Amino acid sequence: MTDSHTTWGGPQEYTDAFLRSARRAVRDLCERRGAEFESLTHDAAPDAAGDMIVAATAVVRFRGHRCAFRRGIWPPSHPATTRAAIYATVLEERLLTRVHPLPDDGTSTLDL
Repeated sequence: MTDSHTTWGGPQEYTDAFLRSARRAVRDLCERRGAEFESLTHDAAPDAAGDMIVAATAVVRFRGHRCAFRRGIWPPSHPATTRAAIYATVLEERLLTRVHPLPDDGTSTLDL
């Protein structure tokens, strides 16, 4: 099976492939940027038309803040591995431009 959204059997197969690639990419990002990887999860729900929508959420600690990044991944606009690379790149950009090195109160999460 090739990595194209036209060959995936559905949201679960695509999501599994995305999460495998994204987990590696986000962990690599954390190592390079001095962040701490906490989790990468997904959730699924039907939209108003009854079509499945899947979103992935990464949680990392960066510059003293707990940060969450959520983005839709299904329906796909790219192959899963490409979408995972884009996901990690956008997360990195947001961490570097939106998170300032200030003390965190330890209880709040910044939504990126």
